Amino acid sequence: MTESKKRTIPIRNHEPPGSAGWEAESAESEAPGPDSPSAADSRGTKEAPSPTSADTAVQSPTSPEPPLASSDDHRRAPEAPAEEALLAVTAERDEYFDALLRLKAEFENYRKRSQREILETGSRARASLLGEFLPVLDNLRRALDAAEHHEEGKVLDGVRLTHNLFASLLLKEGVTPMEPRGQLFDPEKHDAMLSRPAECEEGIISDVLDEGYMFGDRVLRPAKVVVSSGPPGEAPV
Repeated sequence: MTESKKRTIPIRNHEPPGSAGWEAESAESEAPGPDSPSAADSRGTKEAPSPTSADTAVQSPTSPEPPLASSDDHRRAPEAPAEEALLAVTAERDEYFDALLRLKAEFENYRKRSQREILETGSRARASLLGEFLPVLDNLRRALDAAEHHEEGKVLDGVRLTHNLFASLLLKEGVTPMEPRGQLFDPEKHDAMLSRPAECEEGIISDVLDEGYMFGDRVLRPAKVVVSSGPPGEAPV
């Protein structure tokens, strides 16, 4: 125990515990001193007032408040999805543009290749046809040589051979001669050079001046013909 807590009990002779002196001594000894814990507690209670609600509000730690959203944050919030959508649309546009450029280049290459193939095909066809004409040229040259040596028989044979060779060449290439004599006049296939009386009915082709030729179903050259105006002696209606 500390000295402040020690209590000196005086020895008094011949005074019973119930006397006035004993009571006074007991009260004095029981009274708290200035240094006693009870006195300190009572003094501390008096000196330290109870905190008020305002003090408690000031001194108590408060939870941190979330920062207020600024105007820039409000503007940026809706812009993020818009920027992503714009980037997606831009990427899609670039993809379609690249595909279009590739398609354009492929089509341009196809067009040039097709034109080159068409020219080459036409050139090969002309070369093949002209090569078929060379034997005709050779026969005509032989006929001329025979005419120079006054060999009329050989000239006639050479010309006939040349004609047959040339006709067979045209037939091989799909060119067929028309046979308009005795047929009804067709202005799409025939050219009427004149009209005169003939033994055939009116409107029938009586004679052919120049042969016409067909190339498949197409008229290669119309035939020049003479159209009958009716039997002789009949008056026109």
